[in-house]
Amino acid sequence: MKPSTRHFWADEELGKKDDDYKLRSDKLHSWRPQQWRPSRMPRRLLLMLAVAYLIYIFFHSISTDLTPAAERYKYRGTQSQQKSSQWPFSISTPAVVSQHGPPPRDESQAGNRDDFYYDGHIIFNSLGNSLLRFQKQSDRHFVKHAVVFAASSLRGVSDLLPLACRMANRTINNVHFVLMGRNGVSIEGIQYVNGIHDSDCPVHWHDSRPDYARWSTDDRMERAVVAGLSYVESYIHPDAIITQGESLEDAFFLKGTQRKTRDNGVPYIVLPSSSTNLIWLSTLDSTALRGSYHTISSIGTHLLTALAIVWNDVRIEILLHAPAESSGSLIRLIKSLENADYLGLPPTLTIELPPRPDPHLLHFLEKMKWPLHLSGKVTVRRRVRPHAMNAAESALRTTEAFYPRNPNTSHLLLLSPQVELAPSFYHYLLYSSLKYRRSSQEETSSKLLGISLELPSSKPTDNKPFTALRQKEANRDIKTEGTLPHFLWQAPNSNAAMYFGDKWAEFHSFLSTRLAIQEKETGTASHEEIISRKRPTLMEFILEFIRAKGYYMLYPSFPRKGIYPLATVHKELYHSPEEFFHSDSSNLLETPAPYVEGLAEPLTTEFVGEAEPGERPLSQASTIIPLLAEYEAGLPEISTLPLLSYRGERLSSEIYRQDTEEYARKFRIRYGGCHDSHSGYQNSYDLFCMNE
Repeated sequence: MKPSTRHFWADEELGKKDDDYKLRSDKLHSWRPQQWRPSRMPRRLLLMLAVAYLIYIFFHSISTDLTPAAERYKYRGTQSQQKSSQWPFSISTPAVVSQHGPPPRDESQAGNRDDFYYDGHIIFNSLGNSLLRFQKQSDRHFVKHAVVFAASSLRGVSDLLPLACRMANRTINNVHFVLMGRNGVSIEGIQYVNGIHDSDCPVHWHDSRPDYARWSTDDRMERAVVAGLSYVESYIHPDAIITQGESLEDAFFLKGTQRKTRDNGVPYIVLPSSSTNLIWLSTLDSTALRGSYHTISSIGTHLLTALAIVWNDVRIEILLHAPAESSGSLIRLIKSLENADYLGLPPTLTIELPPRPDPHLLHFLEKMKWPLHLSGKVTVRRRVRPHAMNAAESALRTTEAFYPRNPNTSHLLLLSPQVELAPSFYHYLLYSSLKYRRSSQEETSSKLLGISLELPSSKPTDNKPFTALRQKEANRDIKTEGTLPHFLWQAPNSNAAMYFGDKWAEFHSFLSTRLAIQEKETGTASHEEIISRKRPTLMEFILEFIRAKGYYMLYPSFPRKGIYPLATVHKELYHSPEEFFHSDSSNLLETPAPYVEGLAEPLTTEFVGEAEPGERPLSQASTIIPLLAEYEAGLPEISTLPLLSYRGERLSSEIYRQDTEEYARKFRIRYGGCHDSHSGYQNSYDLFCMNE
């Protein structure tokens, strides 16, 4: 990058009120020698007296009700339409600043031997040249999908570059990289050392390092960070700013960035680990990365880690039901949860105990720390009533155990005691939810009820073997090659699935009204028994909800050979749901081992890969990088995924619409207390007729 001919002046006041300034471009005025003329002292004397008199009249009659000049020349949004040479900041035009040597010390600093002593006014010698190019851009796409990576240390730069380059190459976002540290390495030198070039890493570079950075105090460098980000935000309008954390970055840089983003409300992402572990961020657009910012008063290791998850606002609450007189399977599940990587903020955990819990489980919970390296919240609730629950009580117990504090950001992860999760499951859930719930490209995800972590081997209705679609068939409508194989299924999952908060809140209203009408009208049927008794009764009501509203779940269909799953279900300690425990004869058998949903069944080579009999080993990676190594394109667009009915049959868009309308009509008459088949429903209440 060529050195800029424009210089920025900045101070700490710039970070407080950017709009109070207006930049004047540097202009080099030509100099011409004047010809000698005879002195005319009387005329000059008269002219000086006249000027002095006019100045006296001006100050004597000046109005006192004028606002300060800085406020009279505030930058307005309309000024962005002016000539590109006009800037929205008040910047003096300094002479060329020489930085070949250190700045002089003040008399008060004569005895100061500190290397960082300079605290003078701030000048950006190179920032103007790169930012001016974006003011001249007529395509406003550059300010709609901008993501800014910023770094002060060379270690931070080297860590962020793989993620920034990968994101820039995908062309989903406009990626910018801002240098803000003390080092004097040029942009070309940074590219050379890191082995990149503009052709293979098309990021937009900005040099926001101030003059005399090498000798500047921490306070001056912090002010320079605030001022530099002010310029960057005014011209690039980023949707998110991404930096590394305390282990790789300078304290003044993190404080300045936090201060500026807090004041301006720009989403700020501090990566909790190496960017190579979060490379999946490169597949998300800026809308998915953008989130709410919460004020944090101080800075430290834990607070910086917390900032890393502010940008997505996702909160996951885990719900477990402990089986009666058994503890081994649940302890195994909890240990797998403790080993997961939660990117700095653990989810809350709620454990529902039966009236007679296993003493070994109580001892384990007493000693448990959740997770081992963070301070999370664990809630243990023990049921008092000794009798076994019926179907309705069981469904209500699980439904009432969770209600989202914020339906848009708080989600429920429902787990069976028989399941075991891979350490990377949280990365996958976060990645999937951001992709399908927050991305501007996913407008068709409003029907998505949740995300399953496992691929069942049997249908939830009749326990017959379920074989996933062949990869070519599942991806035949997907234009982008190399995407993770997934499909949509109108079937709930009780082993390992996350249900979105807004949909769970809607299900609360659905089930409440459904049971109220059932109690009011004695002739109303309780429910159809479509779901197998190997699953909890709650799944029966969720299936009704899915079919009446036209919802579906996202299921992974990873090949059964070569790709480790995110969840596996064990069979040796299986227990039927409590409401069916005494009626299920399989619980009285010693052999063979009872059926468990999710247990891998042999598949023919006609289908995806070859299944291995028994339980499949889990991936031990803490991130989903191994998955992305196999499928570099990441998650496919949801509109391209195949959709299956609850019976496991593939549906076209037209049949899916017709089935939803037909079932909703029948549901209103059979369960909704309606006497006609009005189909103009918009929410769960429209499925019911409370006043008829």
